[in-house]
Amino acid sequence: MSFHRRHISNEQVIRLFKDGGVRRIIEWYTRGVDALVTEIGLASNISKIIDDPEWSTVESEYLYDAILNLIHKELGIEDELKK
Repeated sequence: MSFHRRHISNEQVIRLFKDGGVRRIIEWYTRGVDALVTEIGLASNISKIIDDPEWSTVESEYLYDAILNLIHKELGIEDELKK
């Protein structure tokens, strides 16, 4: 039996988002992995949201929105939407 550790960078999160949206990011964080090593910033903030027990009781729509808001902030889209 092996132990599967996945390293996730902020840049990788952006690529995953562009390729498959928030659903792809959640799958990458949760499927087929025993442990995550995340870069400080976007990648680690998403990990905190996914791992937070309070989020597990919330509807998935809110989870997606929280992750989407983090990505928009990272890409600077948040400021453009407010204009």
